[in-house]
Amino acid sequence: MDKKVILTYYDIEGNTAVETLWAEFKEDIKYQIKNIPFFAPNIAFNDIITVEEENGNLHFDEIINTSEHSTIQIVFFNEKEIDKVIKDIELLNCSWEGMYNQKLLAIDVPPNVNYSIVKEYLTTQFNSNIIDFKESCLSEIHYKQVIA
Repeated sequence: MDKKVILTYYDIEGNTAVETLWAEFKEDIKYQIKNIPFFAPNIAFNDIITVEEENGNLHFDEIINTSEHSTIQIVFFNEKEIDKVIKDIELLNCSWEGMYNQKLLAIDVPPNVNYSIVKEYLTTQFNSNIIDFKESCLSEIHYKQVIA
């Protein structure tokens, strides 16, 4: 059964921020992340984490096993292009979650996807002033693909 896990992190301005992620119970205090983080850095879909319980709430403690998925955060400058970019992301075998009212997408890049192709696409969209993007959690596999 999925539970909500509270993840506290520092935002881009250095302020404490909170994001709630869905996680699936594995055993004892271990959970597996089951959605794509929108804001929290250095965590990805399917990562295995430990939690601490406080007042009935589950709080993120640490990552104990990375999934080798990567998380890319996208903000749109041109909202007319959102549907096209989503379709292109899906054609690249990536999944996404979106917040249309804020023009934000969180992209999950699975370990079997060549991230250099995804990054090339995102960079083209950036250079066309359609999006900006941030590699909020880049797996070791994907990192090696872009530095090669």
